[in-house]
Amino acid sequence: MSGADALLGRLARAALRSRGLYDERTPLTLGRITLFAHQVAAIRWLNARIATYGGALLADPPGLGKTFVALGVASSRATRPLVIAPASLRKRWSDASKDTGVALDFVSTERLSAPRALTLHAHAFVIIDEAHHLRTIGTRRHRRTAELCKDSHVLLLSATPIHNHGDDLQHIVRLFHLPLTRRSVAFVRRFLTLRRTLSQIAGMEPNALASLGIPVIARRAPIVVSTRESPLPAAVMTLPSLRAEHDDGHLLFQLGLLHALRSSDAAVERRIRRRIASTLAIEQAALANVAATPAFRRAWRSDMDAVQLAMANLLGDTLTGPQKPELADRARAHRGALEALLTHVRGDGSDLKRARVLRRLGRWCSAPVVAFTQFEATARALYHHLRQQPGIALLSGTTARIASGAISRDEVLDRMLLARFRSPRDAIRLLITTDVLSEGLSLAGVGTIVHLDLPWTPARLDQRVGRAARIGAPVPCVQTVLLPAPLQPAAQEFMRRLLARKRRAMRDVECVLTDDDATLAVLREMVVRGAQQTDYPRWVTLVSGDIATARTLAIVAVGARRLLVVLDTGALRRPTLDDWNAFANSCTSVATSARAGSIGALRRALHDHQTALELTQMVSDPRDIRLRARRDYDAILSAAPRHDRARMFDDACHTKSRQTSAALHTREIRIIAGLALLPANAEDGRITL
Repeated sequence: MSGADALLGRLARAALRSRGLYDERTPLTLGRITLFAHQVAAIRWLNARIATYGGALLADPPGLGKTFVALGVASSRATRPLVIAPASLRKRWSDASKDTGVALDFVSTERLSAPRALTLHAHAFVIIDEAHHLRTIGTRRHRRTAELCKDSHVLLLSATPIHNHGDDLQHIVRLFHLPLTRRSVAFVRRFLTLRRTLSQIAGMEPNALASLGIPVIARRAPIVVSTRESPLPAAVMTLPSLRAEHDDGHLLFQLGLLHALRSSDAAVERRIRRRIASTLAIEQAALANVAATPAFRRAWRSDMDAVQLAMANLLGDTLTGPQKPELADRARAHRGALEALLTHVRGDGSDLKRARVLRRLGRWCSAPVVAFTQFEATARALYHHLRQQPGIALLSGTTARIASGAISRDEVLDRMLLARFRSPRDAIRLLITTDVLSEGLSLAGVGTIVHLDLPWTPARLDQRVGRAARIGAPVPCVQTVLLPAPLQPAAQEFMRRLLARKRRAMRDVECVLTDDDATLAVLREMVVRGAQQTDYPRWVTLVSGDIATARTLAIVAVGARRLLVVLDTGALRRPTLDDWNAFANSCTSVATSARAGSIGALRRALHDHQTALELTQMVSDPRDIRLRARRDYDAILSAAPRHDRARMFDDACHTKSRQTSAALHTREIRIIAGLALLPANAEDGRITL
């Protein structure tokens, strides 16, 4: 069985490599950084896809070192990459470039969204970090990014490429310059997306998670703050619209108010005050017969969202049409209803109660605590109640503060993450922040993540937790807890259902071959069993009672591609856990020579499979020259006389058949290694397919 064991190990290694989970070569060093085994495996996997298809997507969970993997790919390609990422990640990419010695050019996603045109020289390799920011087609940033990637190889990085539905991945696919079809998206999911879980990486080698230093994520029960029922939700749903007809904008505003209510009273108040200022601007514009443009409406709002006076006739362009006094009346009624809503805000003190809970968490937890929220008003309101307490900081997109005053963002992070090297009075134990910290940055050392509200997508929750659960984190466990604003049970249930539906959509990028931990255990056992064998036959026939029909598991090469396939009753498919168990438990060797029947059947199945792929591409890919030629010939055929059409069609079919057959025979099909598995009662030397 030594030859069979070695061949089993070879097949198992091929299965692990096909998902970037195994690499038997020496460790890779980039500058001062020595990459982990799973990062080296990812570099090999991505390089093969990028060289063949021009792009790939790395969708590993946060904290597994996607930045160093991307720079490792760039280093192996010996090129200076262009990195497209949010502006908040510029320093992180700059530091990683210095650590690895890989030079790069950087442009922010926000810069691609600016109205002013952008001039950049062409790059052979483009890295797009947090690629989910490009999931909306039709935007300026998506169009400009596609132009930058037009003649380049592309590597996308995103732990959460799907936020709302499967269309998000389709829109990212456009950057690969593939036709936007269901087939192309399915191809990207199966062959061009590397998505691994922590359990899969742990199955790669003994004590993998311990050696990586990734903390365990523990989800605690939500902390419920008791308060009386608020009349705000019912009042929001009865707000009068600014327009007489059906107004989608008004429905979105109502939905936004309810979403802000799930965060804090302060978030609701700020949104209402901004709306009051805009409504007053519309009212004055209608009375002065000027256009209420966005710039005009912004002139009525101060920096603190309070209403300021403005001169309508000087700020707006006079309209040529008649005045609309009814618009002013509706705006006045709408503004009155909004001012009435303000009387219901700040009535129950829930923000103060939640601030006190945060203060206790900061005192009791042994590691720093970070509280995330979507709304800057929520962060400011909770910090306002705790601003006199030492060790508590506020960090948003516009400011960073502690009890003594404003400081820089880097100083806040240093005082929190490097607290053990500072005096206790300078350390930050609790940080209240917006989602500005939820992408790209490392918060390794934080022990508790608090969700002050539930975002619209579960991807944002994963991003928050992934900031702390990272490689080399000095804490053994990261706790997550929900501290939401008090809401009615119906509102809570709505958000849970919405997040569950989007969570199901996110599973579209989960890998298929090795999702099951049991499969990984079997593959790892077979790798260990056959790792010491080097002299073994290319083909081994085994007998097993685990299955009822003959199957062939093989590594095949079709042109430049290597595939791991199973031939079962004449049909090709991907290996499953049952297949691996059957081969691993095979007990009796019947022969150690190549079986002509098995090889012939496998070759025929591969040839039929490639024929089907060629024909599918011919009729579905709009870029295929054969499709254009067929359309031109169809036009000629339809214009020909009826009595000549049958002869022309027969001649064309024979010509096309010969061309397709010649193209397929030029494609090399090789069987690198394989096993034929027989039922226990099969006669020796016979395989039924």
